[in-house]
Amino acid sequence: MNMKISASAPGKLVLTGEYAVLEGAPALVLAVDRRAQVRLEARSDQVIVIDAPELDVMGATARLDAGGRLVLDDAGLAAGGRLALFGCIVESVAARGPLPGFHAWLDTRSFFSSGPPRRKLGLGSSAAIGVALGGALHALAGLERPSADCLIAAHRRAQGGFGSGLDIAASLVGGLVSYVWHDGQPQVTPAAWPAGIEFCCAWSGRSASTGVFLRGLADWRARVPARYAALMGDLAGCAQVAAGALLEQRTDALIEAIDAYAAGLARLGAASGLDVMSAEHRALRAVAADCGVAYKPCGAGGGDVGVAVGADTARMSAFRRGVLRSGLQVLDLQPAPQGLRVH
Repeated sequence: MNMKISASAPGKLVLTGEYAVLEGAPALVLAVDRRAQVRLEARSDQVIVIDAPELDVMGATARLDAGGRLVLDDAGLAAGGRLALFGCIVESVAARGPLPGFHAWLDTRSFFSSGPPRRKLGLGSSAAIGVALGGALHALAGLERPSADCLIAAHRRAQGGFGSGLDIAASLVGGLVSYVWHDGQPQVTPAAWPAGIEFCCAWSGRSASTGVFLRGLADWRARVPARYAALMGDLAGCAQVAAGALLEQRTDALIEAIDAYAAGLARLGAASGLDVMSAEHRALRAVAADCGVAYKPCGAGGGDVGVAVGADTARMSAFRRGVLRSGLQVLDLQPAPQGLRVH
């Protein structure tokens, strides 16, 4: 009988720490209830078949060569970088234990807008599918649950060495985590959601590429390292305050730190020429200010999703109404207490 495995992992919201986490600052990341799904069915041969509709890949085949490298057929090669993460995850697991051939179905439809046209919401779909795939492949190979270290290493390879892995950590562990990337090693600490704080997510209406922003920031850093260091220092300070406020469950201080972090992201974008605080996010931030709550883009910015936080239900309700009046979309997201699931 062929072994059949299913796995899933949640998406994420970055509350504080994006960009500055790459310089050692703590990030606060919340797993949310949009889940990437993977199904695997073992094959009797060594062929790997890939169906990933959201990547426009159907029926692509591949094999692992003698060196453990994934060799794609013409259909897989035509997908270009869309299968880079798949390949890095497969190769990472194959280096730890023998993998049979398998048929993989990858499903990230819940990470897209309803459309048309359908667009990525920016909730960490690549990290979530990477974690789910890694968990399923570890089970297929008879290995223990994957660690954050191995999944983050594979994810960074797929991204050309960029990225901190905070999205991988949230998808793997679930719930709210405090995440530090120090000397190339991830430190993941589960945290309790602060009592009395509500959050509401809004979608900017357009997708953004984290990789493009990270490469642009690296180029800008090389040109003006002192300015980069000063702005990262400001963001790191806000991130430290936020992490401390969360640890001590100081609600007002955490909300203020999230608001201050958003202002720091706006300064970073203005100085670097990157559209971090895009026009849509500026509009949403203005709505939040009118309602007396804090708002910031999540992740690299420039589009995707943002989050408002507050301690007053009436004010948060006013923010939701304001988002709808502005013509943008409120996303009904809830915390995902459980990370990777494998069956």
